[in-house]
Amino acid sequence: MLVNLWLVGAWIALAIIVVVLVFVLNRRRRRREGVAVHVAHSDRLTTLPGYAAALRRYRVLLAAVLIAATLLAAAAVLLSGRLVSLTTVQPEMRNRDIVLCLDVSGSMIDYDAQIVETFSQLTEEFDGERIGLVLFNASAVTSFPLTSDYAYAREQLDTLHADLVDPDTDWAFANGTLLGNGSSMIGDGLASCVMRFDDLDTERSRSIVFATDNYVAGEQIMTLPEAGEFAQSKDVVVFGLNPGDVDSLDYIGEFADEMREVVEGTGGTYWALEDPAAVPSIVEQVQARQAESFTGEPILVVTDEPTFPVLAGFAALAAVMFVGWRLRR
Repeated sequence: MLVNLWLVGAWIALAIIVVVLVFVLNRRRRRREGVAVHVAHSDRLTTLPGYAAALRRYRVLLAAVLIAATLLAAAAVLLSGRLVSLTTVQPEMRNRDIVLCLDVSGSMIDYDAQIVETFSQLTEEFDGERIGLVLFNASAVTSFPLTSDYAYAREQLDTLHADLVDPDTDWAFANGTLLGNGSSMIGDGLASCVMRFDDLDTERSRSIVFATDNYVAGEQIMTLPEAGEFAQSKDVVVFGLNPGDVDSLDYIGEFADEMREVVEGTGGTYWALEDPAAVPSIVEQVQARQAESFTGEPILVVTDEPTFPVLAGFAALAAVMFVGWRLRR
């Protein structure tokens, strides 16, 4: 679109040049075709200082209009060719990937809205890392894949939070999470989140923020300890958030102990959801892993540079119009 506008401007400039030149030449032709008046001894007139000065001024103005018209044409040609500058930049990137792994089984629904708020807090603290969100129950689905577009990630988390707190929600966010023998397959859910990491051959920091009460109600393909070993084999660190780890729920102690043992076995830490130190501690530990940044692939940046030919064209056009007006006098 920009190139087309420049072409239109170039044609307009050339048209103006043609009009001005035609006007000047036509005026000169009319003067030559006017009624001739024979003057004796006219050679004496041409030797007068005033006549000589006027002739020099006319020649200077004529040369000026030709130069200005040439400059205007050159500016139009440059604009039509689209002047650009090429630079190569290498963006700085973080070599950390974080998958937010959320249990959306029935025992977790009352806590999930709060956990999603916690996830939103995490995204506000990260800078340059890639994050993704996986929801699981009997099976796992990717809510959004690993991305460094935090605006998009927060938009998805806000939408999920709105669905969770809406009393008339249609539970569409849970579509695809019930394809299994039972519900709340904790081990399968963690293993699925480990499998969401890409580029496993590259050296990157990979972490999972794993939110579940670890209350299994079905037949799992992989137990939680087995899923923890799978995470260790892929060099994935798991940080656990357990909303069920509260003093009033004594029955949850066994599940909490198993979850704590698994996540700590991967090099991560275990937190009760209500612990105010959970979010800042997780962020600090994630950012402490391979904290150095690396340079991304070179990107060629093309920048339009029309300023000089545009200014030169306007100056030349103004000069053509002014000198043309002076030639009429």
